[in-house]
Amino acid sequence: MPDGLEIAARIMSDDLYRLNVISQNLANAGTTGYKKEMVVARPFLDYLQKNLPVNMPALSTVVDPRQGALTQTGQALDLAIEGRGFFELQGSEGPLYTRQGSFRLDGRGRLVTPSGAPLMGVGGEIVLNGTQPNIDRQGRVLEGERVVAQLKVVDFGNARQLTPLGGGLYGATGRPELLTEAFLERQGYLEASNVATLPEMVGLIALARRFEAASRVAQGYDGMLGAALRVAEF
Repeated sequence: MPDGLEIAARIMSDDLYRLNVISQNLANAGTTGYKKEMVVARPFLDYLQKNLPVNMPALSTVVDPRQGALTQTGQALDLAIEGRGFFELQGSEGPLYTRQGSFRLDGRGRLVTPSGAPLMGVGGEIVLNGTQPNIDRQGRVLEGERVVAQLKVVDFGNARQLTPLGGGLYGATGRPELLTEAFLERQGYLEASNVATLPEMVGLIALARRFEAASRVAQGYDGMLGAALRVAEF
């Protein structure tokens, strides 16, 4: 059975993990399309069924997929997804996923992110001839009366499939579901982060108090052990 010092150390370790997650959320409160991360504990049943070592980390994070507020920009290449789903991008090492919808045209006429990652359509990269396409609520990209592409918007059955990569980008495990008429696209809008700063700050204060209490417990046990060792020397 773990002693008080071990319990205090575990509490402090878990609180540092939570602190890093809250700090990441607060740092991205103004990041377009950012989805906050939530700390979850590994179910105890996992340790029994999978014979996991008891000293492995018990905490992990999961992406909160809830939608952030939509802000109108009026820019033709700003896009937001209303409801579930993620834009698919072509990264250097495979597909990336994001809710950030601020796009531009590169020198080849491709719709790309500010960092240059191409936005994918159902048929591949989206290449335009002009700078003012019309994109309807079902994600069809039109130049004049001609449909030139269909946005590739995908979703995941479980938020645990998403791996945050920073900057509002995500990798994923498993095959995503292609959405066609199950989403609504808003041209000329951007989605804000879904981080609510007040609850995050409250959580930060609670963490600081609990960490301080655990630290005092650890210091108390350390003092008791030191006294016991000194007594044992005589």
